[in-house]
Amino acid sequence: MSNILVVGASSGIGYAIAKLLSKEHTVVAVARREERLKEFENYEIFDVLDLESIASFVKDLVKKYGKFDSLIYCAGAQNIKPLKVTKVDEAKELFDVNYFAPLFFAKSFSSKRVVNSNSSILFISSIAGFKPESGILNYSASKSALNNLTQGLAKEIAPIRVNAIAPGFLETEMTDSFSHIYSDAFKSKLRDECPLGLGSVEDIANLAEFLVSQKAKYITGDIIRVDGGGML
Repeated sequence: MSNILVVGASSGIGYAIAKLLSKEHTVVAVARREERLKEFENYEIFDVLDLESIASFVKDLVKKYGKFDSLIYCAGAQNIKPLKVTKVDEAKELFDVNYFAPLFFAKSFSSKRVVNSNSSILFISSIAGFKPESGILNYSASKSALNNLTQGLAKEIAPIRVNAIAPGFLETEMTDSFSHIYSDAFKSKLRDECPLGLGSVEDIANLAEFLVSQKAKYITGDIIRVDGGGML
């Protein structure tokens, strides 16, 4: 049984991953919203925007739960706006959540005082990191940076394995919050264009379970697309 930290576990992909892994592992679920975290035996409230506190937060977690085998960073933010109305503070906050927070969580997890041997780090990226589109340029750039971080960390902090999953479009709480853009007609068009249609958060959770297991002990530095063939 592994000891796994899941950051961003209160909704969407993070929630699905934490629920699946908690069946056979000790999961410490982290998010800034407490409501759904109460479903987990072990949970902690933390806002990833508090970058300066990440190191002390992880240190306190180790004192409470012991060393970890895996970090899965699922917290994410998206802001759909044309470039002409993009604001500096919004752009910076998106990078704080999507890039700088995972960077500093990974920094903490690179310490032998935090992780056990044969440990791993997994990030949730996006196919937007490979394919920027109008209206999500800043989001795409943040995910591209996360992809680059994944590969760089795989070299720098080996033998800790570092990988990322890049989902295609999924129906989650985050995409639902942009229902005025991601309309039923938009989603229907995506289903028709994608060879395997639209995926689910469970598709991501299943791969996450494999990547943090010892079955994937020779996989590192990969950004694996799970998009049903959407980028073909």
